[in-house]
Amino acid sequence: MSGNISHRDIYTNQNYSREKTSDRLVWNSFKEGSRTTFQYIYDQNFERLLNYGLNICSDQSLVEDQIQELFIYLWKKKENLDIKISITTYLIWCLRNRLIKTLRLSKGITLDETLDVIDKNPFQDQADNSEKLKSAVDALPPKQREVIYLKYYQNLGGEEISKIMNITIGTAYNLLSRAISNLRKTIQALIIFSPLFG
Repeated sequence: MSGNISHRDIYTNQNYSREKTSDRLVWNSFKEGSRTTFQYIYDQNFERLLNYGLNICSDQSLVEDQIQELFIYLWKKKENLDIKISITTYLIWCLRNRLIKTLRLSKGITLDETLDVIDKNPFQDQADNSEKLKSAVDALPPKQREVIYLKYYQNLGGEEISKIMNITIGTAYNLLSRAISNLRKTIQALIIFSPLFG
């Protein structure tokens, strides 16, 4: 990122807060060339993107490279990027498409086969390393695993999930419902997965 920034940064480290700062203000500041805002977006989303990416591809180096390439692209194209969804949802959507495209080009595999490379259970730490839960999640079909991850690990809503996965909200609900039903066949009391899309 070279050159001087003409726009005065409207945020400081002290008042950067996801609770108090709207995505629209953050995105507008980024589009106007604020390096501080760009760094904030990166810092706020890197770990989230990495964790999500590792559920698409187990190659951490590849995931990290794609995250870096994504942010380089964002900076270069910032003036022309308008989003109507949350920043995090947009970034996850972009990374998902990049990873799937990369894996398809390198291996010539389908979407479901791409998602089948998931080998990391996002609920492992949240369920006291429950082997039953891990086995149940691992046994889900690829898209059901993904919708569970987005909902309960990334804490995304139905509309955001549908945009990321390029499906309708109704399909997202159905996927989640089927995934929970399948999980409950193995685990009798799975309180963590209810209620549905709150």
